[in-house]
Amino acid sequence: MGLAAYCAKRLLVGLAMVVCVQVIIFLAIQVVPGDPVEAMMSETAGVGPEVIEALRQQFGLDKPIPVRLLDHIVGLFRLDLGTSLQYNQSAFAIITSRLAVSIELVVLAAFFGIVGGIFFGSLSVRTRWGDRLISVCGPFILSVPGYVLGSVLILALSLTLGWLPAGGMAPFSDPLAHMQRLVLPVITLALPIAATIAKVTRFEILEVRTQDWVRTSRAYGFPTKVTFRRDILRNALTPVLTISALELGGLIGATVLVEKVFNLPGLGSLLVSAVGIRDYALIQGAVFVISTFYIIINIAADIMYGFLDPRVSKR
Repeated sequence: MGLAAYCAKRLLVGLAMVVCVQVIIFLAIQVVPGDPVEAMMSETAGVGPEVIEALRQQFGLDKPIPVRLLDHIVGLFRLDLGTSLQYNQSAFAIITSRLAVSIELVVLAAFFGIVGGIFFGSLSVRTRWGDRLISVCGPFILSVPGYVLGSVLILALSLTLGWLPAGGMAPFSDPLAHMQRLVLPVITLALPIAATIAKVTRFEILEVRTQDWVRTSRAYGFPTKVTFRRDILRNALTPVLTISALELGGLIGATVLVEKVFNLPGLGSLLVSAVGIRDYALIQGAVFVISTFYIIINIAADIMYGFLDPRVSKR
């Protein structure tokens, strides 16, 4: 099977998975008791049954569940996620306006987490102090929940020392203030990833460097740095890539609490508020974006295996 055919097959499987996730989320929402329109209008005085029924018809909630499910699946392919109950606007437009903050947060945290994890994992094999750093700090970081770590960073670096802002988001027109407000949430998300990647990288390097091809490379007289970079680190990165893909998927879920802690107007905080008021369109749209992102990450990881390990490429 060629690379193009393999990629096409994985994309089709990923598309089927996205549809399955949407069906499950749609049905899970429907089994929750209560009517979202009645819940939304419960705090508004003087609203009669006829008004509630008119709103249900406006948002399509009077249709049978199979018809609404079919309309929702068809709308996904047209990027029509429906109309938000809370904002009375297109759910796609609302999610798009919040998506930039979450993407920026995820990309920065993933970059620093993965690169930092590989760096410190490699350093722990070469130096004694690096090994002690991973052995002591790694388990401690992984044992602390993200919202606790974020709160501690706010208390220490913002409220006590005053080095960085405690939260909120500055516009792109002020790049310095914008980046300053991202430092703490990026650190909160990147540290657990770096700790996990460092442990896996260290274990894989220790295992790979005992293999026969590494001894052969050293016997041919190649410099230590060349042997480490070409023969040890490259082969050790294949399982690290798998863990990185899983960590990125978990990172998307972790942003929900982090955005709440740092008061960031991202997709995670939007999903939390949508669940609170049962805004079907926003819930389904946010889950659609998150699940699609997660599936694309795993497909990209599968394709990258062939570049890191020639044996995978041949298969």
